[in-house]
Amino acid sequence: MILYIHGFRTTANSYKAELLKAHYGNKLIASDHSFIPQQAIKDLEQIIKDKNITAIIASSLGGFYATYLSQKYNLKTVLINPSVKPYETTKKYLGENVKDNGEIFIWKEEHLKMLETLKVNKPKLDNFFLFLQTGDEVLDYRVAKSFYQGSKLVIENGGNHRFKDFERFFDEVSEFLD
Repeated sequence: MILYIHGFRTTANSYKAELLKAHYGNKLIASDHSFIPQQAIKDLEQIIKDKNITAIIASSLGGFYATYLSQKYNLKTVLINPSVKPYETTKKYLGENVKDNGEIFIWKEEHLKMLETLKVNKPKLDNFFLFLQTGDEVLDYRVAKSFYQGSKLVIENGGNHRFKDFERFFDEVSEFLD
């Protein structure tokens, strides 16, 4: 069973989540989790245990959570334009935010501190397959490229934070996760 972990200000019904659900069907769970980092990890760990999760696909902030969970549970993990230092990159979102489903939440300084406690210093590189696009308008792809150096990696020129046309790689993703 594969777990999809969505990014910051998105939900389990995001465009990418819907593409993955259409492709993987009942082999994939895309679940909403709390915007509060410590609660998000608890939510995701419960799913990993309850649903016998064997692999993760994650995007953006979800990639940061996935890195922590991959280390803890030794799971194969596919990361799509992942956030490596969200305790820095989400500072600009302090205050009121709106998720893609219209839900309003307040991002606070304490959430940044929670994120920092989840930081992984040396990821087990064999467990990761990264997909980065240089045109990511939210995160600098070079940070992830450097942090996960030695992992399986696809870097494409152009694109965007959502990783334009990611579905082209579903076969490679499936092969890596098997």
